[in-house]
Amino acid sequence: MRPSSSTEGILPAFQGPWDQYNLSPASRTQYPVRIFRVTGLVENASNLLDFNSTVIRAIPTTNGFVPGDLYSSITLDFGKEVCGPVTIRSGPTSTEQTVAFAYAESSEWVGFNSDDASSLRPSVSDGHFEFQIGPNETYMVPMEKQRGGYRYLTIFTKTTDAILEIKEVSAHFTSMPHWENLRAYPSYFYCNDELLNRLWYASAYTNQLSTLAKDQSRRCELDSGWLTNAVCCTSGETVITDAPRRDRTVWAGDFAVVIWSQFATIGDSVSMKNALDTLFDVQSEKGQFPWCGPPICHDSRSDLAKSAEWPYMSDSYHLWTILVSRHFYHLTSDIDWLKSKWNKIILGMELAVSRFRAEEGLYYCEGILDWGRTSVEGFNLSGNILFHETLVNMAPLATLLGHPGTARDWLALAETLKPNLEKFWDAAAGLYIDNLKAPDLYPQDGNSLACWFGIADLERASIITTNLKKRWGPYGPINPECSGPVSPFISGFELQALVRADKMNDALQMIRTAWGWMINNPASTGSTILEAWGGDGQLTYPFYKDKPSYISHCHPFSTGPVLVMTFELLGLNLTEAGGISWEFTPTPGDLEHCEGGFTGVCGKYSAGWKKERKNGSIVFTGWVQAPQGTTGRVRAPRGVGQAASANGQKTRCSFSDGYWWVDGVKGGERHEFMFL
Repeated sequence: MRPSSSTEGILPAFQGPWDQYNLSPASRTQYPVRIFRVTGLVENASNLLDFNSTVIRAIPTTNGFVPGDLYSSITLDFGKEVCGPVTIRSGPTSTEQTVAFAYAESSEWVGFNSDDASSLRPSVSDGHFEFQIGPNETYMVPMEKQRGGYRYLTIFTKTTDAILEIKEVSAHFTSMPHWENLRAYPSYFYCNDELLNRLWYASAYTNQLSTLAKDQSRRCELDSGWLTNAVCCTSGETVITDAPRRDRTVWAGDFAVVIWSQFATIGDSVSMKNALDTLFDVQSEKGQFPWCGPPICHDSRSDLAKSAEWPYMSDSYHLWTILVSRHFYHLTSDIDWLKSKWNKIILGMELAVSRFRAEEGLYYCEGILDWGRTSVEGFNLSGNILFHETLVNMAPLATLLGHPGTARDWLALAETLKPNLEKFWDAAAGLYIDNLKAPDLYPQDGNSLACWFGIADLERASIITTNLKKRWGPYGPINPECSGPVSPFISGFELQALVRADKMNDALQMIRTAWGWMINNPASTGSTILEAWGGDGQLTYPFYKDKPSYISHCHPFSTGPVLVMTFELLGLNLTEAGGISWEFTPTPGDLEHCEGGFTGVCGKYSAGWKKERKNGSIVFTGWVQAPQGTTGRVRAPRGVGQAASANGQKTRCSFSDGYWWVDGVKGGERHEFMFL
């Protein structure tokens, strides 16, 4: 997603007032910024923040026991999500002792044991990390015992009558190891809504934290504690994963959102390619792509992993892998990569086509698993829509690679499938049902995909999104197919549905309600995007049952608002592989101004717009700049007239699809437009 002459991770591509929202550290050495709490006997707690001595004294024992199993401790707050091994420097008054570290992403789980990250097995607890230290010593946590994501660090002594004098504590940022300058983003976003700016950069930071060295993944086979020395990537040195704390693994379905969100923010095509290569490398002999990569796909301890079909139990993640390979080619124009994967794509497509049942005219999902929702086995709505989308998107690539017959077959199958999707439509409810064997469930995922992928026309998309909105609560949309949480992953699909239904204001309302509550929640990191939360605003998730602290507070698949902000609200898109052609199609909603940009293989793309009220009417001005050798189109927002001028000169517009367009805009210079 970069030109060969790019300065990714060295110099930022765009600098301006938006840099104030960038959460990435200027140095890989990170320090705490405040004291969250102390317990027991702690002297001069705040001194530690200024590199002066803080002293922790062990609580005196009574008859050999510590009252209430309480330790003297200090909990440090780094002010945002951080990562990596901790270094502690002791002072001269320290005694020889055992010290423990406990980590937490959320303030809700601050304590003497870390939040759960190693396993969903009830018998497994992460506990805390112990080590020995004496006076005037420096101790650094071994890399394999680093904690991948945390905001809070609790330090306590476990030795009777011990004194721990702490002079300094820091953490070493291990994510994005191939970037020299962590703040050197190739992209930016800036508008008049403070919350949207914060969310965009929190999403960028979420993607960045989740990009890891290939050999620093989470081990699955432990019965206690944690280790981060598993290999999660079969190709290259870095990889984008599902999260920095857990699972530190490639998950195929996450890329439905992450392929676009990552491009729009950190634009790391190398780590994205390595993630896709990993999924391709563990494809089964019959063509099934895994729903996750190693080490989880090799896990043999969890109940689910004991199945003979593990990890090939998800039709949707199989299809997402294929579809996202198309998106990766679109963003990078890496034809050599596409050719190298084509035989495996064909094998995967043949397997998918074999699951089409001619009698029903529908795709039959054999795998029971999806993103954490109830079983999708059978004639499932989202599976059928995803199969249709995969067929129509892969057909042009088949033609490109010299297989026109294959392309025709896929398009013909898509044409056969599409009218049969009406079997899922419930006109009385104004929504699609989830499964032919589940006529009373109206899912958020499938209904949103129907709008996003154009199965529903504009009129029906308006009906669907109106009915989905009835489920919105004070903390976001309630998801029925997963027993009632707010799923920001699937709500990202619903955001796309709203955009396709021409309801940008509703999309912004959802972002401000759901993601706004999340980023401002005192129990969140305030800097990264949460995996899920309860419909009642509690940090719970039905999929994790009795382990609520297992919820990840830094999860890239929840960054769906980025897709709305960059590609719809700002309206900057690549329309041909690699960005040789592009469009600038602002959809302002209720905003007054917006600008942003990203870097593609051809170079830098940037644009901006402003809405003003003059003499009783709206004047809409915009600008766009794209790389030399590219050509684009500019679209006036709905309700705004044709362009009155381009670069100060009167210009001619064309009218199509209900919009005024300026065609043939050449890259290589900045173009300015005024619409009346």
